[in-house]
Amino acid sequence: MKRMLVAVLLALIGVGCSTGGGTVGARGSDSKDSVLFEIAADPQLNRYEKNSHALVLCLYQLSDADSFTRLAQGTEGMPKLLECGRFDGTVVHVRQVVVQPGQELKEIAERGNGARYLGIATGYYSTGKKKMTALATIPEDQRESVLRIELGAQEIGQVRVK
Repeated sequence: MKRMLVAVLLALIGVGCSTGGGTVGARGSDSKDSVLFEIAADPQLNRYEKNSHALVLCLYQLSDADSFTRLAQGTEGMPKLLECGRFDGTVVHVRQVVVQPGQELKEIAERGNGARYLGIATGYYSTGKKKMTALATIPEDQRESVLRIELGAQEIGQVRVK
């Protein structure tokens, strides 16, 4: 019985390690267009009850920005955006990232086929009129787009494409 359990666990680990981690809907392997996300978090990130906390980010590549904008502005939309899933056909690729207070990190992804916009949704504790989402246009003429995201203590500080 013990050997059977070990064999099953090893098989599961092997399957988990061998599954493709590529971008769904990405351009062919001959194309190397990419998006580099540079993320810088405030040391007081996601402050709640006198403590800083990790923050969940959903990084979307979109073919059209309208659905993302509608969800970001609606009361029911933020929970949907924070699922980090394909809420409709305009989502070319999505990635979830967890950022710690004071952390600086870089995430690179292949630019998805037809991706023209980058959407960011954040899971800050504070809600209301704070800046919880951001949207940027991907330059068409660049092989690598760099999106710099500065996360403040209570909201997105600045987002810019380099």
